[in-house]
Amino acid sequence: MADCVPAGLQRAAVSALRTPRWRRTVALLLAVVIGGLGLAFAAWRVSLDVALAQTQDEAQRHLRFVAHELTGALDKYEAVPQVLARHPALAGLLAQPTSAARVAEVNALLEGVARDAAAAAIFLVDAQGLTLASSNWQDAQTFVGQNYAYRPYFRDAMRSGSGHFYARGSTTGTPGYFIAHRLNGGAAGVVVLKVSLDEMEANWARSAGELMLADARGVVFLASRSEWKYRTLAPLSAAARDELQATQQYGDLPLTPLVRAASRLSSTWRVERVGTADAPLRALLTEQAVDGRGWQLLSLTEIRGAEQIAAGRAWAAALAWVSLLLALAYAQLRRRRARERLAAQGELRAAHDSLEARIAERTRELQARVDELHRTELALRATQDDLVQAGKLAVLGQMAASITHEINQPLAALRALNDNARVFLQRGMQEDAEGNLVAIDQLTQRIAAIVAQLKGFARRDELRVQPVPVAAAFQAAMALVGAEARRQRVALVCEPVPEGLAVMGQQVRIEQVLVNLLRNGIDASAEQGGGTVTLSAEVFGPTALLRVTDSGPGLSDEVLARLFEPFFTTKRRGDGLGLGLSISASIANALGGSLQGSNRPEGGAQFCLRLPLAPSGTTISP
Repeated sequence: MADCVPAGLQRAAVSALRTPRWRRTVALLLAVVIGGLGLAFAAWRVSLDVALAQTQDEAQRHLRFVAHELTGALDKYEAVPQVLARHPALAGLLAQPTSAARVAEVNALLEGVARDAAAAAIFLVDAQGLTLASSNWQDAQTFVGQNYAYRPYFRDAMRSGSGHFYARGSTTGTPGYFIAHRLNGGAAGVVVLKVSLDEMEANWARSAGELMLADARGVVFLASRSEWKYRTLAPLSAAARDELQATQQYGDLPLTPLVRAASRLSSTWRVERVGTADAPLRALLTEQAVDGRGWQLLSLTEIRGAEQIAAGRAWAAALAWVSLLLALAYAQLRRRRARERLAAQGELRAAHDSLEARIAERTRELQARVDELHRTELALRATQDDLVQAGKLAVLGQMAASITHEINQPLAALRALNDNARVFLQRGMQEDAEGNLVAIDQLTQRIAAIVAQLKGFARRDELRVQPVPVAAAFQAAMALVGAEARRQRVALVCEPVPEGLAVMGQQVRIEQVLVNLLRNGIDASAEQGGGTVTLSAEVFGPTALLRVTDSGPGLSDEVLARLFEPFFTTKRRGDGLGLGLSISASIANALGGSLQGSNRPEGGAQFCLRLPLAPSGTTISP
């Protein structure tokens, strides 16, 4: 490789390296590197010590809190078996263990107390260890009939008056803490309460850090990780295993030791790898004794966070060192960079001014387009409103004959009743005249209702969406087309509307759609010589379906294809413009719904107006 370099260049490089300037440069670089490494190591060492000390203090405080919480949770159950031991029903059962009535009484008593105290189980054992009654007497794995004379809590209670023991249940396999108390009096026996610690163990699994609770032999019986449970902190001796087998404290579980390997970060800190062979945890180990029970709480806190903090601070120290050196170099270049910056700022200011001018011009163009679109939208909305109003007036014009007939009938009756009232008054027939006046009042109210309905239908109004009661819209639409239906001998049927059903829309426009659909149904049914047009409503998910069905001939394929096309109609010339369904579909879309038409399997056509439901609890304006 050296042969490829010209000899003159090699001599120049060697000469440069031998000069005092190069030597000073190399020495300075070495000093910078060594100083940076030393500073980074010192920062790492101090930061790690501080972080580990904080971690251990937090773990110790957490362990004290957990130990206090555990002791408090168990102590609150101590009084329950003591109180039960004084209950006469338990002594009565021990005196008469074969009495079915006493067994039933104590079973019910223990069941109620266990439920109220939130205990896993409560049971009564005689002097030979035989269970006579239990709160779980109805379960398939009941304690009744089981003998627990081999359990330490029974032997301790019979000997000293009370006993405590944690074990897996030999009957149910469910672990728990047993609190036993001897009955005082003539009959010998022990009442035992079992407490489940599953909820506390579940809380450990959700909390920060890893926790283990070991008994006096080093068997872990509660742990935040399920794979650590029923492992040992150290191998068990043969005598310990024999004693555990005799008491059946953990059943036939193998109780294999946890993998533990200690290492030192320094003379102060020791770290352990604890866990199973496939998933050991590298952590700082902290221990806390649980007073009065011989248990040991262990906290395993991963040190990865502390190491990351220390590494981050070491990097920060190194970067600070590098930053200091760079700041010195930057000071040398600052003057030149300032001149370059001023020149760049001038160019940037010119570009900015040019861009601002282009943006302002483009903004004016866009604003002009927006204004034009707004004017177009207003014109389209006004045209649509005019078209809707024209459709309403066209419907009123087409119904003019029926409406005139509907008003002429009460007018003729008014004329006759008025003449009769005049005659009755002349003859002094006061009561008959008053009856005619009442009838006249009713007829005028009927005419006023018809006129009010027409005025409301023909009124021009803006589109404002609000809750609309479906029943009221149905009644108004049927009132408007009722005369037309009677004239063409078509029956109008309104099926019961679900109570309180309301949709989002505008009542006049919904009535306009319903009137158009009802009139089309009436005309179609009249072609068959009469028939029925039916209005119905149902809830379908977040929408309501307002359905109009008729008994007419139905819709042909050609009509279905052009159903909502403007100015398309199957009626005779002069009977319609072909805008009714087009306007109705436009209104439905404007209200956030849709309009669909189809044929019924049994004959006739049906139109479904789908509208969004009004929110529940909405106040409906009259």
